[in-house]
Amino acid sequence: MLNRLSSLVPARRVAKGLGRALLCGVFGLFGATASAQDVIFSQFYANPLYLNPALAGNAYDPRLTFNFRNQWPALNASFVTYSAGFDQHFDALSGGIGLHVMTDQIGSEAFQHTQVALQYAYNLEISRSLSLRAGFQYAYANRSLNFNKLIFPEQIDRVTGIGPRPTGSEIPFGTKTVTIHDFSTGLMLFSEKFYIGGAVHHLTEPNQAFFTDAAVAWPMRISAHAGANIPLTQAYSEGDNWTLSPNIIYIKQATAQQINIGTYLSKGAVSGGVWYRLNDAVILTAGFQRGKMRLGYGYDITTSPLSNARPGGSHEVSLSFIFERYEPMERRRYSKVNCPKF
Repeated sequence: MLNRLSSLVPARRVAKGLGRALLCGVFGLFGATASAQDVIFSQFYANPLYLNPALAGNAYDPRLTFNFRNQWPALNASFVTYSAGFDQHFDALSGGIGLHVMTDQIGSEAFQHTQVALQYAYNLEISRSLSLRAGFQYAYANRSLNFNKLIFPEQIDRVTGIGPRPTGSEIPFGTKTVTIHDFSTGLMLFSEKFYIGGAVHHLTEPNQAFFTDAAVAWPMRISAHAGANIPLTQAYSEGDNWTLSPNIIYIKQATAQQINIGTYLSKGAVSGGVWYRLNDAVILTAGFQRGKMRLGYGYDITTSPLSNARPGGSHEVSLSFIFERYEPMERRRYSKVNCPKF
């Protein structure tokens, strides 16, 4: 997965006409490697298992999540990501179990990353109002790079456009694949009013090179996130209360980093949010809940100099189902992490 962190430009995202051509530059041409980094979702908490392994089972009840992100679809080279997850808390395990599957496609499927992750999060009740969760993750990842679908710099002519593919034995046409074993961990401290957490993905920085004579580490992704729930009203019915939830998240991977600051405003089944990704984009989100189903939508408005290249915005859709176990509250030994749902 090529880097979705905002500071890895200009090579990453440029003008629409060069959408597919930029792939060759980002892949490092082609010293047997593709310097890959992680997709970042704008609706962080709507994809909890991807954000932090410590959130596995944080809803207590069985939960299904589905996420879709289409980044800058106006470019010829699209960046499309799908993910799905299932998690649930088990009292017998003193924590939650999670399963997360994700696939990322870049540049008309020239590059594809697929991974399956298993998670366990242990829950420790520090006091009646404060809890700590520690999460662990193992992921099996598979990456493929189809050189036949790439456009090389030598093919681009300012007058005639894209020409024939260059010849030479040094260009490894065909498809290369690599498999990766990956480990991650995370922590989450929370109460009914606030939550703060962090995660470190790719602890061992495994080799992600496509050829055996090269070594390129998958750099650690370090993240920290925090937020609070502030009731604005005290209505008789909980569904009539207005709640403000300010949040911040920081993500760093290799030399790329981003800070997102924003807030959610919710009342009953409806939620809306505004975020600002520093020096990059404004993010608008909206969510709706009906029964077991929660539906969310996010739109990234590019504000960085890349907006001059007219890449268009980025679309993100989240869908989740939480199935209540109808267990009496007095029998529930552990509390939920009361973080945003969208």
